[in-house]
Amino acid sequence: MVTVLVAGSAVLAGGGGVAVADVPVRTGWLPNCGGDYFKPCEGEPYRLLMRDGRWVKLPDAARYATKADGSRAGEAEDGPSPLEVSGDGRAIAYFRAGDGRLVVRRGPGGKPVVLPAYGEGAGTAHVRLLLSADGRRLLVDFSDAAKRRDGVVVDTSSGRTLRGVPAGDRALGFSADGDEVLATRDRPDRTVQVVVHRLRGGSHAVTPPQEVVIHHTALALAADGRTLLALLPQGLTSEKAPQQVRRYDLRRGAWLGPGRVVGPRYGAGSLEWGPNGRLRLVRELGTWAPRRSGSTPSIR
Repeated sequence: MVTVLVAGSAVLAGGGGVAVADVPVRTGWLPNCGGDYFKPCEGEPYRLLMRDGRWVKLPDAARYATKADGSRAGEAEDGPSPLEVSGDGRAIAYFRAGDGRLVVRRGPGGKPVVLPAYGEGAGTAHVRLLLSADGRRLLVDFSDAAKRRDGVVVDTSSGRTLRGVPAGDRALGFSADGDEVLATRDRPDRTVQVVVHRLRGGSHAVTPPQEVVIHHTALALAADGRTLLALLPQGLTSEKAPQQVRRYDLRRGAWLGPGRVVGPRYGAGSLEWGPNGRLRLVRELGTWAPRRSGSTPSIR
C-alpha cells in the first residue's frame, strides 16, 4: 500500500523542454510499504514531484525520523523524516541521511547548503520544518517535541541564525514576505494569543476573538506584519455563517471588512503563501499512488 497526501489548492488573494532544475517542486513523496503504519519501501528514496509531472529522486534525504537518542523512530510514531517545500517550489529542506545534518537546496539541482544537525538531542520525529514562501528563510520548530526548545530561524543562503522563537510558542509559518514569524501562545487563563515575531527584532502579542484560535482555525500573516487572515469554518460565528476567509487587524483589534466566502467544495484546510504574494487554501484530498514510467533522474 502506498500512501501520499495530495493537496488541492485555490488562490484566495493577490495576484516543454525545460531542465528539471528550472521547474518548481510541487511536493515530496516517500513510498510507504507499511500499510496503516509508516515503513519505507526497501531501497526507495524520497522523490520530488515537479510541477510539470516529472519525478526526481532525492537519495541523500533521511527516510526515517529519529528519537531524541538518535535511534530510528518506531512505526507507531509515524516516522517519516521531515521534508519541506517552499511555497514557490524553489527551495527544499530536509535532514540528511547518515549524519542528520539539515540541508536546504535552491531547486532540485541546486547546490546544497548544509546546516547543523538541529534534531540532535530532540530527535526529528516531532520537529517541523517551515520555509518562507520564497525559500529565503527556514524555521526549525520544536513545539511538538516532548522536551520543547526554542525554535531557530536561519537564512537559507548563508546558514546564519536570524533569531529564535520561544519554546512556549507554536509557530504557524512566515508572513507573506518572510520578515515575520506567526505563532500562537497558550496563556494561563486558558486564552490563546497570536504572536508576531519580527526577524529584525521584537515581538507583538495580541489576544484576538477566541473563535479565531481555539478551533484550530487556519491562519496566515500578510506582508505588513499586522493583518491576520483567518479561515473561519462554516457555522463558526452563527448557524448560517458560510466558510470564509476574514482579515483581522492585530494592532487595532478589529475585523477588516466582510469576509470572502470559500465554497464547501474546498472544505477545511490550511492557508499557505505561494509565489507573488498569493494566499492559497490547501487541503488533503485523500490517498494516492502515483504512476511512474521510465527512469527517474537523481539529485547529486
